[in-house]
Amino acid sequence: MQSDGLSRQSEASLAASVDVPAAAAQALSQGARFSVAAIEASAQGAAVTVSAAAAGTSIVIALSAQQAARLGLKVGQAVVVTVVASGWLIGTVAGEALCFVPNERARALMHSERMGS
Repeated sequence: MQSDGLSRQSEASLAASVDVPAAAAQALSQGARFSVAAIEASAQGAAVTVSAAAAGTSIVIALSAQQAARLGLKVGQAVVVTVVASGWLIGTVAGEALCFVPNERARALMHSERMGS
């Protein structure tokens, strides 16, 4: 049985992955350089804004407080975008994944449904 907290995080992660602005997807496709622009703590965890200043776009990544602390992210820190067949992985220079951003084909295959409790 999966906890409600994990289920909500999974739903939020899927929603964040699916709702990628067109400008951000274009910047990812063109190999723009992204860096951490802001980190905001909240009761739910941390919202990390990564931006590509040259492309004029940004993406907000929701992390748990524990993950944000473990990663030790800092404003100005570079992040790495890795192209995979189904989209892009955004991660730290040390190789820690922050999120997966699906491309158009992968987005069509994504589905999330709450199972009975």
